[in-house]
Amino acid sequence: MSTHNVLVLGATGKVGSEVIHQLGGKENVDVFAGIRTMSKASELESLGVTPVHLDLDDTSTVSGAVKNMDSVLLLSGYTVDMMKQSKRVIDGAKQAGVKRIVHIGASGNETADVAHWGWHRMIEAYIEQQGFDFTHLQPEAFMQNITAFGWLNADGLVNLLKDAVWSWVDAKDVGALAAAALASPEGFRNQTWRLGYDKGSIQDVANLLNKELGSNLTTQPLDPNDFYAGAVSAGADAAYMACIRDQFLLNGEGKIPNIDATFDKEAFKRATGRYPSTWVDFIRREKAYLQMVVSQ
Repeated sequence: MSTHNVLVLGATGKVGSEVIHQLGGKENVDVFAGIRTMSKASELESLGVTPVHLDLDDTSTVSGAVKNMDSVLLLSGYTVDMMKQSKRVIDGAKQAGVKRIVHIGASGNETADVAHWGWHRMIEAYIEQQGFDFTHLQPEAFMQNITAFGWLNADGLVNLLKDAVWSWVDAKDVGALAAAALASPEGFRNQTWRLGYDKGSIQDVANLLNKELGSNLTTQPLDPNDFYAGAVSAGADAAYMACIRDQFLLNGEGKIPNIDATFDKEAFKRATGRYPSTWVDFIRREKAYLQMVVSQ
């Protein structure tokens, strides 16, 4: 079986690291990780991955990173710069003769009122316009957000959504599907996958946490405008955080239709060999860590 070279962006993040893990040991794939600083090179090399220098803010690093690659996993950061960063990678990949791009974007909801979802649609359209074989992965809300953004704490679970019911996905499931698309590209050629496999409000999530952890968490209402001010004050990108703020406000007002939509679990199983995680699955797997968070 011939091997093909895969460049993984975001290899140390919550999705990219799972892709690295899932691709490890596959005989038909040679994995390369694009990293900004080579200080993490030895850690990746220990996983059988070849690190290459790639700084999305430095166009000069792109051509070397994509050279001799067959496929690229494209992820971008949480800033408005995702647009130009993605274009740099797509243009460089086109010039280098890369055959396919697996892009991890955001919700595929049809609303035009959440700006960063639209940014990802534009990136997807550009990938297609440039003639790549593509797989677009469109995750809904990550379950990991409750800890990544500090929503879960000893006092309870922050609620920016009022009573809105959201569609949720485990980041490990997004990584598993991305890895499957990279390892078996013909089975995913020119497909778009919407990824959300459990639904619930913040109160629903708090109830499940209490049941599984034996805790007594309450929900803590937070105005999205206050969330935005705090995030920007802490150094987050103002343009991107405005998108998130607007999304939360629209969610709370019930103005995003089908925000609780979930998708085909059987298709996910056929692609990955297992079913996607429910909230109960996620909490049980991460129980020790979640208990530590709520006890601090």
